[in-house]
Amino acid sequence: MVWNIAHRGGAALMPENTLVAFANARRRGCDGIELDVQLSRDGEVVVVHDFRLNPALCRNADGRWIQGPAPLIKDLTLEELQRFDVGRADPSSRYAHAHPLVQWCDGERIPTLSDVIARVGGEGFWLFVELKTTAVEPSVSGSAQALAEATLAVLRRHHYLERSILVGFDWRGLVHALSRAPDVQCWFTTAPGAVNAATLEHIRRAGGTGWFTAYKDLTAAHLERARALGLKVGAWTVNDAADLARLVRLDVLCTDRPDRLARQKVSDPTANNTTAGR
Repeated sequence: MVWNIAHRGGAALMPENTLVAFANARRRGCDGIELDVQLSRDGEVVVVHDFRLNPALCRNADGRWIQGPAPLIKDLTLEELQRFDVGRADPSSRYAHAHPLVQWCDGERIPTLSDVIARVGGEGFWLFVELKTTAVEPSVSGSAQALAEATLAVLRRHHYLERSILVGFDWRGLVHALSRAPDVQCWFTTAPGAVNAATLEHIRRAGGTGWFTAYKDLTAAHLERARALGLKVGAWTVNDAADLARLVRLDVLCTDRPDRLARQKVSDPTANNTTAGR
């Protein structure tokens, strides 16, 4: 059956990229979680999506949402990052209005990848770890290679490399990870509209085991070619019930609404039985 992977822990239901969200995803019976990692100034692998602190999601010690310009994640130490409360969105923000179902949880802090594994890791629970760097503006995110090295080190230390899949738009990090750990699974992420006839062949040649695509880019021809190349196929970020139903025969669906996908899986017993991992 398709894997139900909770995007940022299920960002439509709980505060994104927090321990409480990841624990909720595990309690719901998700097959795993997707999370974003970056390097702090002191070299810790921290779990956060934006390259800068998000003013809509970060409160200071005095309980006030921060004001811009927000600092870059890479310029703050772990101790500095964990001073901020990320368990609630500013109710006046666009983010809060776009996430009306979230059960906010005051007191959540930016976790490390180690924290996540310690909290929710275990047999049969997968991590889709997005290496969050950018080749377009590398000064905001730091080195893709350094992040890949540090992430591999954390996964090895926790004996979690075999239950993790690395993903990312910045393919430099994935290629570097494969050079250091040839057996690590890397699913190459493609941006919306960025798929052409050569994309899937490039992923396979680079050592990728999967293609992680924007769901609107998934055509029958692309899917057929990916299968012919031996690639697993996952789609992000699929939230609409109709889209979840239409794509339920993929290997992985990454969703902010793992509750909807869980209901869809129950209602569609004919969904394929392929497994996303090796």
